[in-house]
This record gives sequence, structure tokens and C-alpha cells, in this order.
Amino acid sequence: MVYILNTRYEIFYRNRKDDVELEDADGYVDFYNKKIVICNLDDWTNTTPKAIAERMKETLRHEIIHAFLFESGLSTCSGYTDHWAKNEEMVDWIAIQGPKIHEAWKSAGAI
Repeated sequence: MVYILNTRYEIFYRNRKDDVELEDADGYVDFYNKKIVICNLDDWTNTTPKAIAERMKETLRHEIIHAFLFESGLSTCSGYTDHWAKNEEMVDWIAIQGPKIHEAWKSAGAI
């Protein structure tokens, strides 16, 4: 479970074969039922356990970013930029760089 702007989201780990939404995705957010779903570790193949764990964390961060953008009202009100707040590349960038940004803030005394 995680709180996104004071809204409780449950986190679920599911197998691809049991969830049609995971057929073409490693995770997703069900904004209306307040669920974040991540593809189970067992469904990740051809890589090391450490790489799998990192990929799952990155996917969880990615979905949390989507939830933040939704809860803040930005997911559908992105102006004239074709819903920039749903742009997968932007969300990926935040999810991938987030730990580095946090570390920089921390080392600079900004947290």
C-alpha cells in the first residue's frame, strides 16, 4: 500500500496469464479503484534476479508517477500538448531518474 497525495492505493503483484492488462505492459494503474498492479517476478525471464528486482522497482516507480499525475489532476488536463502527463517517456524518465534526483537533493541538504 502507498499513499499518493493522501489517497490510498493498494499494490498488487499478478501473473500475466491471470491479468489481461499485463499482456502488453509490465504494470498499470487502475485509477478509479486505486490499485497499482505490477507483473509478478515469475513472469520476468532471461535476466538475473538482481536485474528482475530492479526492473520491478522501476516499474513500480513508473506506476506511482502515473498515480501522482492522476491524483494531482494533470493526467487529463495537460493543455494542448496531447496529454503530456500520460506520456510514457516522460513518466519513465521521472521513474528512472527519481532515485538519482532524491540522492542529489539529500546530499545537498534539500530534504
